[in-house]
This record gives sequence, C-alpha cells and structure tokens, in this order.
Amino acid sequence: MIELEEAQRILLGEVPVGPTVTVKLRDAAKFRLAEAIRCDVDYPPFARSVMDGYAVKACDVGQVPAKLRVAGQLPAGLDSPLVLRAGEAIQINTGAPIPPGADAVVRVEVTKLSDDGLHVEILESVPAGKFITERATYARAGDVVLEAGAMLSPMNMAVAATAGAAEVCVYRKPTAAYLVTGDELVDVDARPSGAQIRNSNEYLLASLLTAAGIEAKSLGVAGDDPAELRRKVEAGCEQDVLITTGGISMGEFDFVPRVLEALGAEMLVHKIAIKPGRPTIVARMPGGTWVFALPGNPLSALVGYELMVRPALSRMQGGDGKAAREMQAICDGELSAVRDRQTFIPAVARVNDDGEWAVRLLSWFGSGDAVGAANANALIHRPAHAVAVTRGDKVSVMLLPHSMDV
Repeated sequence: MIELEEAQRILLGEVPVGPTVTVKLRDAAKFRLAEAIRCDVDYPPFARSVMDGYAVKACDVGQVPAKLRVAGQLPAGLDSPLVLRAGEAIQINTGAPIPPGADAVVRVEVTKLSDDGLHVEILESVPAGKFITERATYARAGDVVLEAGAMLSPMNMAVAATAGAAEVCVYRKPTAAYLVTGDELVDVDARPSGAQIRNSNEYLLASLLTAAGIEAKSLGVAGDDPAELRRKVEAGCEQDVLITTGGISMGEFDFVPRVLEALGAEMLVHKIAIKPGRPTIVARMPGGTWVFALPGNPLSALVGYELMVRPALSRMQGGDGKAAREMQAICDGELSAVRDRQTFIPAVARVNDDGEWAVRLLSWFGSGDAVGAANANALIHRPAHAVAVTRGDKVSVMLLPHSMDV
C-alpha cells in the first residue's frame, strides 16, 4: 500500500491537462475556461435606476413633502430625449437610464401621484446618487471578468453573456466509459436469487459522471471471464477515461489487474492506505486512456471516485485537481480509534443553529451498505492512527458536491 497523498501526487503528476476547444456560450455550461474573458463594453453601459419610482434632483426633495411636476416616463430599454428640469420628476422603471439633469431616484412607495397624473408628491428625501448605478460600476471595457480556469457555473454563464462572449475557449471535457464486473450481478429489473445481487454500481457511476458534467458510455457488465473482460476493457480504451468496479482484490476470480497488465497498462497506483477503497488501481494504457479500477462495494467505489477520479477529471479540464473540500464539523456521536489507514465514513453534514458545521452519523453497516449511506452528503475523514472521538468533538468532513441537496 501507499499513502493517499502519495497516490494523489503520482496521479496529478502524470495526468495531462486536456486540449482546448471553442464553443458557443449556450453550449458551455460546466466547462472550464481556457482563456480569460474581458468585458467588451462598460457595464452597465449607462447610469441606470435600481428602483421603480421617480428620477429627481436631490435638491428639489431636500424638504418633504415636495410637490413636483411629472415631466414624462422612462421605461427600461428606451432611449429618451427627456431632460429633467428644476421642480420636475420623471417616472422611471428599474433598469431605465437616468435622464440628464437627474441625480437621484425616489422609490414609488414613498410618493403619491395626483389623480390627474400631472404632479407627484415626494414623501421622503434622498441624497444625490441614491438608487442609481453609475456607468461602469461593475466593469469597464477591457476588464477581465472571468479568469482562465473558472468553471462556467450558472452565474459565470451570466457574466460571460454580459461581457459579450458569444463564443468561449474552454478545456474539452474528457470522454469516459464505465464497466462493472462480476458473475454475481443481475440487472435492476431482475429478481436476485441464490448468491446474486443487483448491479447498483452502473447507476452509481453514471450518476457521478453526469453530476460532473461528463457524458459517459456504459459498457455494461463483464462476467468473471478474462476474455470477455479484455474485450470490454479494449472497448473502454477508445475513451479518455475508463472506470471499472470490482475484480481487483486478491481472489481467484479478480481478473482486472491481470487483464490490464496483459494489455500493456502502466500500473501507477495499486492499493492505497484508505478504508474503504484499499485495492484501488490507477493505470495508464498504451494509447493514453486512464483506467481507474475501483472496488466493487458501492461505498468503496464512491470513495475511490472522490479521492482519485474526481481530481483527475478536474486536472484534465484545467482545474487544480483537488478532491472535494474539507472543513471541521462537530460530531454528534462516537467513533472508535483508527488503525493504519485513513478512514472515510458516510455522514450528513449541516450548518447548525450556531452557524457551525455539524455532522450526523448514519446507521451504516460497511462499504456494501448503500441503503444505510443513502442520505450521506459528506464523508468523515479520519487520519491514520486517529484517537477515538466522543460526542461534541470536531472531525474533518469532506463534502460530496453531488449530494449537497440531501
């Protein structure tokens, strides 16, 4: 076994940053920028109102109530020739340009319009600049608004659109395939009998990759037959990344390591000092495909994905390659001491009433128990040789990005 940090160092030292492509912004969600985006205009491009109300001269409403003549209306999106004069107000909508002569906006809620609509009574004074966003407050033409490496999240998509980036240069998403192994597996619509279990890992991997924005190809199930396994691994090597589950321990029918070696794989990592997930393999195929062979138990596969696959996918897309972020949280129960492997325990993390992160233990019966871990949105991360934890102690918690809505 090697330590987790060494396994991750080896991985990230070898995984290359992927190629770049130019795509239309509408197709760029969840891609990572390969080039910075600069704003092509001042934003906002004009001084504008942030409230529905009346554009006024602040000096005209220094003492209230103040009665002003309504000189017209300014809806958003309309260039108007209106110029505000002393003693006047112009009705204005949120987002509309501030007319020349005005230096403040009064909210409509503190005004009273005359029955004939010709005058408005201002009931609250405002200082100059109130409820006005000046031109270029957010960005000036030429300013970098998104750095290279930024993920095009929903808000960053809005920023890119604001900057006029109709097309963006991004890192290409890696192609991926996934394969589950084992004679014991039957499909979800079959009723298990004897020593059979349902194939849950195929759905686990598909969901993880979808949540990461990766379109992946399912290679189905390979039985405990080296020839069948080899054919499916070869098919998976048509992609940038191949993820397998099962068949990597020391059993007579654990054929994955032997098949990978027979195909010329460079075995970079095999066995990591973690629990669960110790047998995890990271290999590079002669054609450049990265293979992540994860254990067959669903929680072991999840841990292997979070610690090794997620960082690799991040690096391929220009990211920093870090695993999910960790923080300290108050534990609601007891945990026994840890021996010689870093240990990851599914749990539910929440911010408590005091504004601190707290973590709730689950009734969980080991890495094969997907039911017990179903509500987990975090993994308690315990270092090797950690002492026992009592209720109220703080522990390190790794949030699971794909489960934070649990």
